[in-house]
Amino acid sequence: MKITATCLLFIALAGAADAQIGNSNFSTTVPNAQAGAYYYVARPNEMTMQVNIWGFVQHPGRYEVATATDLVQLLSYAGGPTPDADIEDVKITRIIRKDGHVFVKELRLDMERLDRVDEGKLMLQPGDTIFIDHTSWVTVRDIVGVVTTAAIVTAAVAQVLNYTK
Repeated sequence: MKITATCLLFIALAGAADAQIGNSNFSTTVPNAQAGAYYYVARPNEMTMQVNIWGFVQHPGRYEVATATDLVQLLSYAGGPTPDADIEDVKITRIIRKDGHVFVKELRLDMERLDRVDEGKLMLQPGDTIFIDHTSWVTVRDIVGVVTTAAIVTAAVAQVLNYTK
């Protein structure tokens, strides 16, 4: 009879721990990601280009925007960065085709200090992919949450084992 009660208690605690881990950002790299999100933001008959924005923004996905769109405008269209976004290291990946060769160019911009960013670097080009990562605080917060949950489960199992002795 004690073994059945112990098993039920352990299953309940494990389920609670799983639910707590599932609510953290630890299980996903992009919060609120929508599969295949596509947005069109341009006036009728306006020349457009397609760009991608990934990572910690409110609405990541592929955007079709006017050719004169810059990075600040695209971030605005995407709803802005999430609270956990690291806007001090925004990465733009650009594919350049020249003389039959393909080159990949990466630009890194500190959007926290727009006054120090060359205006030309903010201009987007067709096919650009912008990635905004999370701050290191997110990783620390998630690890602490997992360790805390593991400690609670371990303490509960120890109590159950101590009780059944």
